[in-house]
Amino acid sequence: MINIELITLSDTSWPDKLYQASISVGFGKINETIIKELKDRLSSDVHQIIVEFPYRDFDFSSTYSLFYTKKHRRICRESVRFHFFGEKIQQSDYFGFMTLRPSFVENRGRSHIHPKAISPLPKVHIVAGNATSHLLGKVFTVDSFPWMAQETDIAVCAHVAVWSIINYFANKYSRYKAFSIAEIATAVPGFLGRTIPSEGLNLIQISSLFTKAGFFPLLLKKDENNPRSFFQAVYAYLESGIPLVGVMTRKEHAVALIGHGPLKKTPKKSNQQDVLNWSVDYIDEFIISDDNDLPFTFIPRKQRPGIKYCFQDLDYMVVPLYEKMYLNANVVMERIRSLVETGGINIPPDAVCRPYLTSTRSLKKHAYENHNMNDDLKNILLRLPTPQFIWCADFVIPKDDFTLTVSRIIIDATAGTFEPEPWLVFHDQDHIVFFDSDQDQWFQHDLTIEPYTTYRNNLREF
Repeated sequence: MINIELITLSDTSWPDKLYQASISVGFGKINETIIKELKDRLSSDVHQIIVEFPYRDFDFSSTYSLFYTKKHRRICRESVRFHFFGEKIQQSDYFGFMTLRPSFVENRGRSHIHPKAISPLPKVHIVAGNATSHLLGKVFTVDSFPWMAQETDIAVCAHVAVWSIINYFANKYSRYKAFSIAEIATAVPGFLGRTIPSEGLNLIQISSLFTKAGFFPLLLKKDENNPRSFFQAVYAYLESGIPLVGVMTRKEHAVALIGHGPLKKTPKKSNQQDVLNWSVDYIDEFIISDDNDLPFTFIPRKQRPGIKYCFQDLDYMVVPLYEKMYLNANVVMERIRSLVETGGINIPPDAVCRPYLTSTRSLKKHAYENHNMNDDLKNILLRLPTPQFIWCADFVIPKDDFTLTVSRIIIDATAGTFEPEPWLVFHDQDHIVFFDSDQDQWFQHDLTIEPYTTYRNNLREF
């Protein structure tokens, strides 16, 4: 029989009761640091926790079959699951779940927790997919990002970062297959020796895992003489809704980067010679999923007391791209800068450039539904032949809370690295220039274009 116990957080002794509940339902003792972490991180939105045991978790079942059945010491196969709720046990008050597995070293298993339940920041912009859980015949869904702590012998930090990103895409897009953590571990190329027990992954192995999952990974390396271009590219891919594996060589650690913190009114600009303002200069944090802590912690721009990492700890990024996303972010930003510098487009001096990848279908849908977009501009965007994916650079105004676009550049994501003019269409407040590939000809329309609602489809705000 499945045992259920309800813990109410209005009772100040709830941490002790939660610890005892895991024993009374039949799971056994759990690490007290897990209870402390929940006490420290759970927001006031969470009012109740339901403890469910036994729960057969498919990720732990995969590692149980791969590894634990071969060990001398026996281990339980069943996990316990904590479900987080608001004031009522209903879908609108559901904040996700956390699985605890009966591992010898690390209990915290596959979890999907809503950002509002545990985020340390008042506002975050992150990638988030929809996960489903079942409790006594009821179906619940939660918007979240997959998370677990490492399985130590079977999987370490890099395995978990790759696992979380692959399963985020699998939850969101049917073209991608979900991978258990055991499937990740067994898919690691073994040319450097055995892969189980694991002693970690290198960049080639991380890239290989993404390739096996159907991605076309891009490796970014930070230039210590010009770190700003590295973080501009990181921001551009995150703003595109693409989570990244961030590697910290000095820390010997890897995390999944999944978004950024709130946009500030004033920039942290480090290059006064740059002709453009870039949106990366208006954020102070990248949001991460770190297997050492519950998800939605952050990496600040500069070291802060009590925070483990900062921007400068990040040395490499592995970007899981779709096949037709050819043009690299840094090349895109150089082309944008060149167009502005040569006077091809007039940008207000206070405008901020926000580059991102998106699908043509999503952008055209947004344009169709955008009631304050100029009709001529909308007509061109909707009818223009374009590839499946495009780079966009929206120029927005900080005083308007970055909600209005005054100029836009759209670039062919399949363009070659050295193509000097990869533009599909661009406009400022006085004219639209676009290339019709069917006629192989450029056109210009001179007209007044008022600011319109900014495209915000790739990241979710919580």
